[in-house]
Amino acid sequence: MEKRLQKIILTLLLFISPLMFAQDVSQERMIRFALWASMEAFPGVEKVEKDAFALPVRKIREISPFLLSGMIYGWKFEYVPYDKTRGVPEYFEFSPLRDLSESEIKNIAYAKPWVEESILYCWVEYRRSDAQVHVYKGWESVMHPKIKGEGYAQLAEGFEGVQKACGEALKNAVRNYERKWIKTKPKEISGTVFMHEPPKIGVDAGRYKVTLDFFMETDKIIEYKTF
Repeated sequence: MEKRLQKIILTLLLFISPLMFAQDVSQERMIRFALWASMEAFPGVEKVEKDAFALPVRKIREISPFLLSGMIYGWKFEYVPYDKTRGVPEYFEFSPLRDLSESEIKNIAYAKPWVEESILYCWVEYRRSDAQVHVYKGWESVMHPKIKGEGYAQLAEGFEGVQKACGEALKNAVRNYERKWIKTKPKEISGTVFMHEPPKIGVDAGRYKVTLDFFMETDKIIEYKTF
């Protein structure tokens, strides 16, 4: 029964690349991290599928390219810190430096699925090309500061919730860095980050909890001219 279950899930995930499972587990060449999705639809939010695995498989396939974009190419961000004295509201925006192409998405593999308490888990694996390994080594070889943050979002938000929690994790990572290393609160800070560790996605008090680790490169820091 277990083997049949794995075969069904792997078929749904369109597992097509046996080369993805070579014994290279280094993040330099092979990206590998666990991902999960609930097999139950949230009432009023998502339609219940006839196939019990269709919903979590769709969620995992939606989330994977977004997360991998941060590990393969990186994300860019703009952050305006909240300033009560000046009446400036906090603003934060981020986006992938480059979305994965259709061919890159097809090279994502989903391995060893298992089910626990109505949750479908699997390993997401992606083998970097030589050019992508060069990008990874470039980030690793330069003394970029390492930043880390946590973010939260409601489970009912699905993929958008994971994306929202990732944005909050990145914002908190940048904010913590800014508060620690920049003496005067800046008007705006922008830059690029590269996720150097696999994302950690869990649940805390009924919410997604996402923990992300980055290398950060600051593009510009705009200071207030007067207080």
